[in-house]
Amino acid sequence: MKKLILPVVTVLLGTGAAFGTQAAKSTSARVAVNAYRIDALTGACVDAQQQCETSGTAPCVWSGDGGTHLVEKISDNPTMCGQELFFKP
Repeated sequence: MKKLILPVVTVLLGTGAAFGTQAAKSTSARVAVNAYRIDALTGACVDAQQQCETSGTAPCVWSGDGGTHLVEKISDNPTMCGQELFFKP
């Protein structure tokens, strides 16, 4: 009986750890960040005063016009915008 309990406990602990690691990875992939829009005249990143997420399926759009896709600011350079952001459910 003792020879059976130790392997079963080991397998259960390993399975629990694997699920815990996967859950931590999936929640950390969605990060809320400040969103920026690219100004059509100057090409500068302008603060959209919205929060969007770094991953998802539906693009995050500016509430000012409902169509401008928002991006992440990656640099202090005013014309350096980053990746497209996604709608925050």
